[in-house]
Amino acid sequence: MFSNEEEKLMKYNQKLEQLALSEDKLDEAIVAGFRKAKFDKKKRKKWWLNAAVVAALVFLFFTSIRVSPAFANYIAEIPGMEKIVELIRHDKGIMTAIEHDYYEPIEVSEKKNGMEIVIDGAIVDEHGLVLFYTINSEQKQTEIMMENVVLKNRKGEEMEYGSASFGAPHYSEKGEKVFNGTIEYFFEKPFAERELQLEIELKGDTYILPFTLKEEIKAKKTYEINQTVTIEGQKIHLVEATVYPLRVGVHVKLDPNNTKKLLEFEDLRLVDGNGETWSKIKNGATRKILSEDEWIIYLQSNYFKEPSDLYLAFNKIQALDKENSSLVIDAEKEEIIEQPKGNKLRDLTVSTNEIRVNLYTEKEFPYGVFNEVVNGEGKKIDIDSSFWSGYRDEGYAVIGVQIPHLKSQPNPLTLELSFFPEWIHGEEKIRIK
Repeated sequence: MFSNEEEKLMKYNQKLEQLALSEDKLDEAIVAGFRKAKFDKKKRKKWWLNAAVVAALVFLFFTSIRVSPAFANYIAEIPGMEKIVELIRHDKGIMTAIEHDYYEPIEVSEKKNGMEIVIDGAIVDEHGLVLFYTINSEQKQTEIMMENVVLKNRKGEEMEYGSASFGAPHYSEKGEKVFNGTIEYFFEKPFAERELQLEIELKGDTYILPFTLKEEIKAKKTYEINQTVTIEGQKIHLVEATVYPLRVGVHVKLDPNNTKKLLEFEDLRLVDGNGETWSKIKNGATRKILSEDEWIIYLQSNYFKEPSDLYLAFNKIQALDKENSSLVIDAEKEEIIEQPKGNKLRDLTVSTNEIRVNLYTEKEFPYGVFNEVVNGEGKKIDIDSSFWSGYRDEGYAVIGVQIPHLKSQPNPLTLELSFFPEWIHGEEKIRIK
Protein backbone atom coordinates (compact mmCIF):
# COMPACT_ATOMS: atom_id res chain seq x y z
CA MET A 1 0.00 0.00 0.00
CA PHE A 2 1.44 3.33 -1.04
CA SER A 3 1.33 6.43 1.11
CA ASN A 4 -0.35 9.57 -0.23
CA GLU A 5 2.98 11.10 -1.21
CA GLU A 6 4.12 7.96 -3.05
CA GLU A 7 0.91 7.85 -5.06
CA LYS A 8 1.37 11.47 -6.07
CA LEU A 9 4.97 10.87 -7.13
CA MET A 10 3.92 7.94 -9.30
CA LYS A 11 1.30 10.10 -11.00
CA TYR A 12 3.86 12.85 -11.56
CA ASN A 13 6.19 10.32 -13.18
CA GLN A 14 3.47 8.91 -15.45
CA LYS A 15 2.49 12.37 -16.70
CA LEU A 16 5.95 13.92 -16.79
CA GLU A 17 6.27 14.02 -20.56
CA GLN A 18 2.92 15.83 -20.84
CA LEU A 19 3.87 18.67 -18.53
CA ALA A 20 4.21 22.03 -20.24
CA LEU A 21 6.93 23.13 -17.83
CA SER A 22 10.24 24.48 -19.04
CA GLU A 23 13.54 23.45 -17.47
CA ASP A 24 14.15 27.02 -16.35
CA LYS A 25 10.85 27.21 -14.45
CA LEU A 26 11.43 23.84 -12.85
CA ASP A 27 14.91 24.84 -11.76
CA GLU A 28 13.60 28.10 -10.37
CA ALA A 29 11.01 26.28 -8.24
CA ILE A 30 13.50 23.81 -6.80
CA VAL A 31 16.23 26.38 -6.21
CA ALA A 32 13.69 28.35 -4.18
CA GLY A 33 13.56 25.38 -1.85
CA PHE A 34 17.33 25.31 -1.53
CA ARG A 35 17.39 28.99 -0.67
CA LYS A 36 15.31 28.23 2.41
CA ALA A 37 18.03 25.89 3.68
CA LYS A 38 19.84 26.46 6.93
CA PHE A 39 23.19 26.65 5.24
CA ASP A 40 26.00 29.14 5.82
CA LYS A 41 29.08 28.86 3.62
CA LYS A 42 31.13 30.93 6.06
CA LYS A 43 30.86 28.33 8.82
CA ARG A 44 32.24 24.82 9.09
CA LYS A 45 31.15 22.46 6.34
CA LYS A 46 27.42 22.30 6.88
CA TRP A 47 25.29 19.46 5.70
CA TRP A 48 21.95 20.26 7.27
CA LEU A 49 19.10 21.39 5.03
CA ASN A 50 15.42 21.82 5.77
CA ALA A 51 12.62 19.65 4.52
CA ALA A 52 11.87 21.92 1.56
CA VAL A 53 15.24 20.95 0.12
CA VAL A 54 14.72 17.28 0.83
CA ALA A 55 11.33 17.34 -0.85
CA ALA A 56 12.89 18.83 -3.97
CA LEU A 57 15.65 16.22 -3.97
CA VAL A 58 13.30 13.30 -3.46
CA PHE A 59 11.09 14.64 -6.29
CA LEU A 60 14.15 14.67 -8.54
CA PHE A 61 15.21 11.15 -7.61
CA PHE A 62 11.73 9.67 -8.11
CA THR A 63 10.97 11.33 -11.41
CA SER A 64 14.46 11.26 -12.97
CA ILE A 65 14.14 14.83 -14.25
CA ARG A 66 16.98 16.07 -16.41
CA VAL A 67 18.05 19.34 -14.83
CA SER A 68 19.84 22.15 -16.59
CA PRO A 69 23.61 22.67 -16.20
CA ALA A 70 22.95 25.84 -14.19
CA PHE A 71 20.93 23.97 -11.62
CA ALA A 72 23.42 21.10 -11.50
CA ASN A 73 26.18 23.58 -10.71
CA TYR A 74 24.06 25.16 -7.99
CA ILE A 75 23.42 21.96 -6.03
CA ALA A 76 27.02 20.81 -6.55
CA GLU A 77 28.14 23.65 -4.27
CA ILE A 78 26.32 22.16 -1.28
CA PRO A 79 28.54 19.71 0.69
CA GLY A 80 27.13 16.28 1.51
CA MET A 81 23.87 16.78 -0.41
CA GLU A 82 23.23 13.14 -1.22
CA LYS A 83 24.16 12.05 2.29
CA ILE A 84 21.67 14.48 3.81
CA VAL A 85 18.83 12.93 1.85
CA GLU A 86 19.98 9.43 2.77
CA LEU A 87 20.12 10.33 6.47
CA ILE A 88 16.61 11.67 6.93
CA ARG A 89 14.41 10.50 4.07
CA HIS A 90 13.37 7.36 5.98
CA ASP A 91 11.71 9.33 8.79
CA LYS A 92 8.95 11.87 8.14
CA GLY A 93 8.92 12.85 11.80
CA ILE A 94 12.50 14.08 11.69
CA MET A 95 11.92 15.81 8.36
CA THR A 96 8.94 17.77 9.67
CA ALA A 97 10.74 18.58 12.93
CA ILE A 98 13.48 20.23 10.90
CA GLU A 99 10.95 21.98 8.70
CA HIS A 100 9.39 23.50 11.84
CA ASP A 101 12.78 24.60 13.21
CA TYR A 102 12.72 22.01 15.99
CA TYR A 103 16.46 21.43 15.69
CA GLU A 104 19.12 22.72 18.08
CA PRO A 105 22.61 23.51 16.70
CA ILE A 106 25.43 22.30 18.97
CA GLU A 107 28.68 22.62 16.99
CA VAL A 108 30.98 20.87 19.47
CA SER A 109 34.07 19.16 18.09
CA GLU A 110 37.37 17.53 18.94
CA LYS A 111 40.28 16.75 16.64
CA LYS A 112 43.01 14.15 17.07
CA ASN A 113 45.63 12.74 14.70
CA GLY A 114 44.05 14.12 11.55
CA MET A 115 40.50 13.06 12.48
CA GLU A 116 37.73 15.34 13.76
CA ILE A 117 34.31 14.48 15.20
CA VAL A 118 31.68 17.22 15.20
CA ILE A 119 28.34 17.05 17.00
CA ASP A 120 26.41 19.31 14.64
CA GLY A 121 23.06 19.46 16.37
CA ALA A 122 20.23 17.61 18.07
CA ILE A 123 16.52 16.95 18.15
CA VAL A 124 15.23 16.09 21.63
CA ASP A 125 11.87 15.30 23.17
CA GLU A 126 10.64 13.90 26.48
CA HIS A 127 11.94 10.41 25.78
CA GLY A 128 14.35 10.68 22.85
CA LEU A 129 17.58 12.29 21.69
CA VAL A 130 18.88 12.29 18.11
CA LEU A 131 22.38 13.67 17.57
CA PHE A 132 23.69 14.57 14.10
CA TYR A 133 27.42 14.20 13.61
CA THR A 134 30.14 14.79 11.03
CA ILE A 135 33.47 12.99 10.84
CA ASN A 136 36.19 14.95 9.01
CA SER A 137 39.45 13.30 8.00
CA GLU A 138 42.61 14.87 6.56
CA GLN A 139 43.18 11.67 4.58
CA LYS A 140 40.66 9.79 2.47
CA GLN A 141 39.08 6.89 4.34
CA THR A 142 37.45 3.80 2.82
CA GLU A 143 36.02 2.63 6.15
CA ILE A 144 35.11 4.51 9.33
CA MET A 145 33.47 2.93 12.35
CA MET A 146 32.75 4.53 15.71
CA GLU A 147 33.13 2.24 18.72
CA ASN A 148 32.33 2.41 22.44
CA VAL A 149 29.86 5.27 22.07
CA VAL A 150 28.81 6.33 25.58
CA LEU A 151 26.42 9.09 26.65
CA LYS A 152 27.05 10.48 30.14
CA ASN A 153 25.76 13.28 32.31
CA ARG A 154 28.22 15.93 33.48
CA LYS A 155 28.84 13.93 36.67
CA GLY A 156 30.36 11.25 34.49
CA GLU A 157 27.50 8.79 35.04
CA GLU A 158 26.43 6.75 32.03
CA MET A 159 22.88 7.51 30.95
CA GLU A 160 20.42 4.62 31.15
CA TYR A 161 18.41 4.12 27.97
CA GLY A 162 15.87 1.71 26.56
CA SER A 163 17.27 1.52 23.03
CA ALA A 164 20.06 3.14 21.07
CA SER A 165 21.57 3.31 17.59
CA PHE A 166 25.18 4.43 17.46
CA GLY A 167 25.59 5.24 13.78
CA ALA A 168 26.20 2.70 11.05
CA PRO A 169 29.72 1.91 9.83
CA HIS A 170 30.69 4.16 6.93
CA TYR A 171 32.18 2.66 3.75
CA SER A 172 33.50 4.23 0.56
CA GLU A 173 35.18 2.34 -2.26
CA LYS A 174 37.00 5.42 -3.55
CA GLY A 175 37.65 6.92 -0.14
CA GLU A 176 36.17 10.10 1.34
CA LYS A 177 37.13 12.78 3.82
CA VAL A 178 33.68 13.62 5.22
CA PHE A 179 31.12 11.24 6.72
CA ASN A 180 27.75 12.10 8.26
CA GLY A 181 25.40 10.16 10.49
CA THR A 182 23.08 10.09 13.47
CA ILE A 183 23.24 8.71 17.01
CA GLU A 184 19.85 7.97 18.55
CA TYR A 185 18.83 7.32 22.15
CA PHE A 186 15.37 6.54 23.52
CA PHE A 187 14.84 6.48 27.27
CA GLU A 188 12.48 4.50 29.50
CA LYS A 189 12.04 7.42 31.92
CA PRO A 190 11.46 11.08 30.99
CA PHE A 191 14.69 12.57 29.70
CA ALA A 192 15.57 15.59 31.87
CA GLU A 193 19.38 15.91 31.59
CA ARG A 194 20.66 19.04 29.84
CA GLU A 195 24.40 18.92 30.60
CA LEU A 196 25.73 15.93 28.69
CA GLN A 197 28.93 14.39 27.43
CA LEU A 198 29.40 12.02 24.52
CA GLU A 199 32.43 9.74 24.43
CA ILE A 200 33.38 8.06 21.15
CA GLU A 201 36.28 5.81 20.21
CA LEU A 202 37.51 6.26 16.63
CA LYS A 203 40.65 4.79 15.09
CA GLY A 204 42.03 4.00 18.54
CA ASP A 205 41.50 7.52 19.95
CA THR A 206 38.84 8.53 22.46
CA TYR A 207 36.95 11.75 21.78
CA ILE A 208 35.16 13.56 24.61
CA LEU A 209 32.43 15.94 23.46
CA PRO A 210 30.60 17.89 26.21
CA PHE A 211 27.48 19.77 25.15
CA THR A 212 24.45 21.54 26.59
CA LEU A 213 20.85 21.33 25.43
CA LYS A 214 19.21 24.73 25.83
CA GLU A 215 16.05 24.73 23.75
CA GLU A 216 12.61 24.12 25.27
CA ILE A 217 11.28 20.60 24.82
CA LYS A 218 7.82 20.29 23.33
CA ALA A 219 5.35 18.34 25.45
CA LYS A 220 3.78 15.08 24.28
CA LYS A 221 0.24 14.81 22.92
CA THR A 222 -1.98 11.89 23.91
CA TYR A 223 -4.95 10.50 21.98
CA GLU A 224 -7.17 8.15 23.98
CA ILE A 225 -8.43 5.28 21.79
CA ASN A 226 -9.84 2.49 24.03
CA GLN A 227 -11.28 0.42 21.20
CA THR A 228 -11.16 -3.32 20.59
CA VAL A 229 -11.02 -4.83 17.11
CA THR A 230 -11.17 -8.46 15.97
CA ILE A 231 -9.18 -9.87 13.04
CA GLU A 232 -9.74 -13.51 12.10
CA GLY A 233 -10.98 -14.19 15.61
CA GLN A 234 -8.05 -12.47 17.36
CA LYS A 235 -8.94 -9.57 19.68
CA ILE A 236 -6.71 -6.50 19.84
CA HIS A 237 -7.35 -3.62 22.25
CA LEU A 238 -5.91 -0.25 21.25
CA VAL A 239 -5.36 1.80 24.41
CA GLU A 240 -3.88 5.13 23.32
CA ALA A 241 -1.41 6.86 21.01
CA THR A 242 1.23 9.13 22.55
CA VAL A 243 2.77 11.59 20.10
CA TYR A 244 6.29 12.99 20.61
CA PRO A 245 8.29 15.08 18.11
CA LEU A 246 10.52 12.08 17.34
CA ARG A 247 8.02 9.21 17.31
CA VAL A 248 4.52 8.00 18.18
CA GLY A 249 3.94 5.20 20.67
CA VAL A 250 0.77 3.13 20.15
CA HIS A 251 -0.20 1.15 23.26
CA VAL A 252 -1.66 -2.23 22.30
CA LYS A 253 -3.08 -5.03 24.48
CA LEU A 254 -3.67 -8.50 23.06
CA ASP A 255 -6.39 -10.75 24.43
CA PRO A 256 -4.65 -13.58 26.36
CA ASN A 257 -7.43 -15.92 25.15
CA ASN A 258 -6.44 -15.44 21.50
CA THR A 259 -5.70 -18.73 19.75
CA LYS A 260 -2.82 -17.22 17.82
CA LYS A 261 0.44 -15.67 18.96
CA LEU A 262 0.65 -12.26 17.30
CA LEU A 263 4.22 -11.43 16.28
CA GLU A 264 4.35 -8.22 14.26
CA PHE A 265 1.96 -5.48 13.09
CA GLU A 266 3.63 -5.03 9.70
CA ASP A 267 1.64 -2.09 8.36
CA LEU A 268 0.36 -0.24 11.45
CA ARG A 269 0.17 3.43 10.49
CA LEU A 270 -1.39 6.80 11.15
CA VAL A 271 -3.48 8.23 8.29
CA ASP A 272 -5.02 11.68 8.08
CA GLY A 273 -8.18 12.70 6.23
CA ASN A 274 -6.21 13.40 3.04
CA GLY A 275 -4.54 9.99 2.98
CA GLU A 276 -1.12 11.16 4.22
CA THR A 277 0.54 8.31 6.07
CA TRP A 278 2.98 7.96 8.98
CA SER A 279 4.25 4.39 9.00
CA LYS A 280 6.41 2.38 11.40
CA ILE A 281 9.89 3.47 12.43
CA LYS A 282 12.35 2.25 9.78
CA ASN A 283 15.51 2.37 11.90
CA GLY A 284 15.98 1.69 15.58
CA ALA A 285 13.52 0.11 18.03
CA THR A 286 10.13 -0.58 16.46
CA ARG A 287 8.38 -1.66 19.65
CA LYS A 288 8.65 -2.05 23.41
CA ILE A 289 7.46 -5.31 24.97
CA LEU A 290 5.68 -4.63 28.28
CA SER A 291 4.56 -8.25 28.51
CA GLU A 292 3.76 -11.10 26.12
CA ASP A 293 0.33 -9.56 25.51
CA GLU A 294 1.07 -5.85 25.88
CA TRP A 295 3.23 -3.74 23.56
CA ILE A 296 4.03 -0.20 22.59
CA ILE A 297 4.56 0.03 18.82
CA TYR A 298 6.53 3.01 17.45
CA LEU A 299 5.52 4.99 14.37
CA GLN A 300 6.98 7.98 12.61
CA SER A 301 5.81 11.19 14.23
CA ASN A 302 3.06 13.47 12.95
CA TYR A 303 3.65 15.88 15.87
CA PHE A 304 3.97 19.00 13.72
CA LYS A 305 0.90 18.21 11.65
CA GLU A 306 -2.56 19.15 12.93
CA PRO A 307 -5.04 17.24 10.77
CA SER A 308 -8.73 17.59 11.57
CA ASP A 309 -9.17 13.83 11.07
CA LEU A 310 -6.66 11.20 12.14
CA TYR A 311 -6.97 7.42 11.94
CA LEU A 312 -5.00 4.39 13.08
CA ALA A 313 -5.01 1.70 10.40
CA PHE A 314 -3.61 -1.79 9.84
CA ASN A 315 -4.34 -4.72 7.55
CA LYS A 316 -1.68 -7.36 8.11
CA ILE A 317 -0.29 -9.03 11.25
CA GLN A 318 2.25 -11.84 11.48
CA ALA A 319 0.64 -14.59 13.57
CA LEU A 320 1.10 -18.28 14.44
CA ASP A 321 -1.06 -20.83 16.22
CA LYS A 322 -0.01 -20.66 19.87
CA GLU A 323 0.48 -24.42 20.20
CA ASN A 324 2.80 -24.42 17.20
CA SER A 325 4.82 -21.21 17.40
CA SER A 326 8.39 -22.42 18.05
CA LEU A 327 11.17 -24.36 16.36
CA VAL A 328 12.14 -27.38 18.47
CA ILE A 329 15.29 -29.28 17.49
CA ASP A 330 17.56 -32.10 18.59
CA ALA A 331 20.95 -30.41 18.20
CA GLU A 332 22.89 -33.64 18.60
CA LYS A 333 20.99 -35.48 15.86
CA GLU A 334 20.49 -32.30 13.77
CA GLU A 335 16.78 -33.02 13.52
CA ILE A 336 13.76 -30.72 13.54
CA ILE A 337 11.23 -32.08 16.05
CA GLU A 338 8.57 -29.39 15.76
CA GLN A 339 7.93 -26.22 13.76
CA PRO A 340 5.00 -24.09 12.54
CA LYS A 341 2.73 -25.60 9.89
CA GLY A 342 3.98 -25.44 6.31
CA ASN A 343 7.47 -26.98 6.68
CA LYS A 344 9.15 -23.67 5.85
CA LEU A 345 12.16 -24.35 8.09
CA ARG A 346 14.46 -26.97 6.54
CA ASP A 347 18.07 -28.11 6.10
CA LEU A 348 19.07 -27.79 9.76
CA THR A 349 22.79 -27.81 10.55
CA VAL A 350 24.41 -27.53 13.98
CA SER A 351 28.10 -26.77 14.54
CA THR A 352 30.13 -26.13 17.67
CA ASN A 353 28.55 -22.74 18.41
CA GLU A 354 25.92 -22.24 15.71
CA ILE A 355 22.42 -23.33 14.73
CA ARG A 356 21.65 -22.71 11.08
CA VAL A 357 18.46 -23.42 9.13
CA ASN A 358 16.96 -22.40 5.79
CA LEU A 359 13.68 -20.47 5.73
CA TYR A 360 11.78 -21.14 2.47
CA THR A 361 9.37 -18.43 1.28
CA GLU A 362 7.84 -17.37 -2.03
CA LYS A 363 9.02 -13.80 -1.51
CA GLU A 364 11.84 -12.25 0.48
CA PHE A 365 11.15 -12.15 4.22
CA PRO A 366 13.85 -9.86 5.66
CA TYR A 367 13.62 -10.75 9.35
CA GLY A 368 15.86 -12.59 11.78
CA VAL A 369 13.20 -14.83 13.30
CA PHE A 370 14.72 -16.06 16.58
CA ASN A 371 14.77 -14.06 19.80
CA GLU A 372 15.14 -16.65 22.57
CA VAL A 373 16.48 -20.17 23.03
CA VAL A 374 15.50 -22.54 25.85
CA ASN A 375 17.34 -25.81 26.56
CA GLY A 376 15.88 -29.19 27.53
CA GLU A 377 15.89 -28.25 31.21
CA GLY A 378 13.77 -25.16 30.60
CA LYS A 379 16.63 -22.69 31.06
CA LYS A 380 17.17 -19.72 28.75
CA ILE A 381 20.44 -19.81 26.81
CA ASP A 382 22.53 -16.73 26.12
CA ILE A 383 22.66 -15.88 22.40
CA ASP A 384 25.86 -14.25 21.14
CA SER A 385 24.24 -13.12 17.91
CA SER A 386 21.54 -13.95 15.38
CA PHE A 387 21.82 -13.66 11.60
CA TRP A 388 19.88 -13.53 8.33
CA SER A 389 21.79 -14.19 5.11
CA GLY A 390 19.61 -12.45 2.55
CA TYR A 391 17.16 -14.02 0.11
CA ARG A 392 18.66 -16.41 -2.44
CA ASP A 393 17.53 -17.32 -5.94
CA GLU A 394 16.65 -20.82 -4.76
CA GLY A 395 13.83 -19.33 -2.68
CA TYR A 396 15.23 -19.33 0.84
CA ALA A 397 17.25 -17.32 3.35
CA VAL A 398 19.75 -18.78 5.80
CA ILE A 399 18.88 -17.82 9.37
CA GLY A 400 20.27 -18.82 12.72
CA VAL A 401 21.87 -18.04 16.06
CA GLN A 402 25.33 -18.31 17.57
CA ILE A 403 25.44 -19.77 21.08
CA PRO A 404 28.55 -20.30 23.24
CA HIS A 405 29.08 -23.90 24.44
CA LEU A 406 26.18 -25.07 22.31
CA LYS A 407 27.17 -28.76 22.37
CA SER A 408 26.98 -28.87 26.17
CA GLN A 409 23.31 -27.81 26.25
CA PRO A 410 20.77 -30.54 27.06
CA ASN A 411 18.29 -31.36 24.29
CA PRO A 412 15.77 -30.62 22.93
CA LEU A 413 16.38 -26.93 22.21
CA THR A 414 13.39 -24.63 21.70
CA LEU A 415 13.93 -21.54 19.53
CA GLU A 416 11.15 -19.02 20.10
CA LEU A 417 9.99 -17.21 16.97
CA SER A 418 9.69 -13.42 17.07
CA PHE A 419 8.83 -13.07 13.35
CA PHE A 420 7.47 -15.56 10.81
CA PRO A 421 5.94 -15.45 7.29
CA GLU A 422 2.37 -16.30 8.31
CA TRP A 423 -0.31 -13.61 8.53
CA ILE A 424 -3.85 -12.75 9.50
CA HIS A 425 -5.61 -10.04 7.49
CA GLY A 426 -8.24 -7.40 8.03
CA GLU A 427 -9.34 -3.89 7.08
CA GLU A 428 -9.07 -1.81 10.24
CA LYS A 429 -9.28 1.99 10.26
CA ILE A 430 -9.99 3.50 13.67
CA ARG A 431 -10.69 7.19 14.07
CA ILE A 432 -8.65 8.65 16.94
CA LYS A 433 -9.15 12.36 16.24
